[in-house]
Amino acid sequence: MDEQATALKDQAFDAYKKKNFKAAAQAFTECVRLLDEAQDTLLAAEMRNNLSVVFLELKKPEESLAVLKGTDQVFAEAKDQKRQAMALGNTAAALQALGNFTEALSTYEASADLFKEIDEKEMRALTLKKISDLQLKTGKQFQALASLEASYDQNEQKSTKEKVLKGFLGSLINKITHRT
Repeated sequence: MDEQATALKDQAFDAYKKKNFKAAAQAFTECVRLLDEAQDTLLAAEMRNNLSVVFLELKKPEESLAVLKGTDQVFAEAKDQKRQAMALGNTAAALQALGNFTEALSTYEASADLFKEIDEKEMRALTLKKISDLQLKTGKQFQALASLEASYDQNEQKSTKEKVLKGFLGSLINKITHRT
């Protein structure tokens, strides 16, 4: 990445941290343009993913989804499963913001599967929580409980609160499955 693109990336992250999402969007957009010109496809895809998160903060899910188009494939071709899974998660978040819950759910599940393949427990746990939230919103309460329990399974160093919640979820799921 050249100096100008690096400066724009740093400027974008700084603006994002300060919750100045408009400035972050402008800096990421310019950074993507420079990376596209330099034909740095991988870094451009990464910056597009950052830009998509900013667009969601700006309540622009259409732009978020549009800027992500094909980024998961760029990472797949580069055999970068972690960034591919992250791109799928960002795509799912944009789809969810657009109200396309079915496609969002399947995209989150693809993301969680990739995180599992590469043993990325923390990111998988976050994705499973998003899956659980979406399952609750779509009336799939039992699946939501199971997804939430699975998210707690990812953390080997559970806090006391997480241990209690995991135990509660396990007993609740056990009661439900033994009723049917």
